[in-house]
Amino acid sequence: MLLLAAAVSFRLAANRPQPPSFDQVRARWRPSDAQLLDRNGAPVHELRVDRHGRRLAWTPLNEISPALTAAIVTSEDHRFWSHHGVDLEALAGSVAGAIGGHRRGGASTITMQLASLIAPSLGRSAGRRTAHQKLGQIFAALAIERRWSKSQILEAYLNLVTYRGELQGIGAASRVMFAKLPHGIDSAEAVVLAALVRAPNAHREVVASRADALRRAIGSAGSSSNAVASAIDHAFANRRSGFVRVALAPQLANRLLRSESGSARCTLDRELQQFAGETLHRHIIEVRDRRVDDGAVIVIENSTGEVWAYVGGAGDLSNPSEFDTVRAPRQPGSTLKPFLYALAVDQHLLTAASLLEDSPLELSEQRGIYRPLDYDRQFRGLVSMRTALASSLNVPAVRTADMVGVEVFTDCLRRLGFTGLDEEGDYYGAALALGSADVSL
Repeated sequence: MLLLAAAVSFRLAANRPQPPSFDQVRARWRPSDAQLLDRNGAPVHELRVDRHGRRLAWTPLNEISPALTAAIVTSEDHRFWSHHGVDLEALAGSVAGAIGGHRRGGASTITMQLASLIAPSLGRSAGRRTAHQKLGQIFAALAIERRWSKSQILEAYLNLVTYRGELQGIGAASRVMFAKLPHGIDSAEAVVLAALVRAPNAHREVVASRADALRRAIGSAGSSSNAVASAIDHAFANRRSGFVRVALAPQLANRLLRSESGSARCTLDRELQQFAGETLHRHIIEVRDRRVDDGAVIVIENSTGEVWAYVGGAGDLSNPSEFDTVRAPRQPGSTLKPFLYALAVDQHLLTAASLLEDSPLELSEQRGIYRPLDYDRQFRGLVSMRTALASSLNVPAVRTADMVGVEVFTDCLRRLGFTGLDEEGDYYGAALALGSADVSL
């Protein structure tokens, strides 16, 4: 009988495919939150792209708190560093208990659990694992130990295991439950996380009992019972609220990360992006009494065309807050006047010293009689083109548009990249000099 069992076991082991390498497992890891990184690699926005589970970036072992690794090993596999994938002593005890009619857990090592995380077919079926699955788990664990180092096994386990609810991996668990990065987990938080690994969706009282028992098992390296109770309170109070994401460029992230999982890099500068957003927010608050409820900022390095800041709206002050005001067509106002005067100079119609008349004007156009006025409703008589541009006077600009020809000015703007000018020049009329067409920022 023993020979038959050995033969069957040998055949199963020989036919079983080799487990993936550590590098392959790590390469397959996909965070549920995509990151938009700035020109220096710093995150400027995080966006949830996968609703099937919360996973953050893979965390290397040297960035995980030693208190947590110690608590996990103590709780799940205290002979982890000495066995070769299977704890024979624990396995023998489990088999003896089963023969005697007593259920006894604790035989699955960290490596065996990792095998089930890598190959879900080795996991439990209807709450229990079959003998065939258990045997496959053992063979897979032995194969992993032959190919992987102990540090790689522990690192993969901490990143793949589920801690509670949708929280998979130590990165998500530490940030959602404790608002910390994995390296900042203290002893009390470590025993709580280790207790959750044993039963991720257990009731609060069960987790608290297991965490306190683990604290006592660790001994002086552990924390006080009050600290563990406080960690339990914090974990359960915050696990649904999530964590504060980096959210400096929502409109741009929605465009660049819509179908991505992982990271995308852009030319933004995080510090400048944050400064531009805070400045816009503050300015909108200052002018809200004048019925201004939104704005946008785009900062471009002229020599390269790179966008250094892209603030698509005033955040919670705008409605809707995710609307991209940078790309939304708006009338540009006086910002078109420099292009108009440059065209007149190129055509040798004006120089900076040429005199233009700032006096009442009526033009007959498709929409009727057009009477441009300045903001202060005053007229200044003859002014130089230099003064008209510097003072942003409206009537001299309209006279210049009529001089160069509205259709010519429209074509010039199209050549310069104003893609929203879809109508003929007569449709906009001379008011185009004052920004009557819709363009993006």
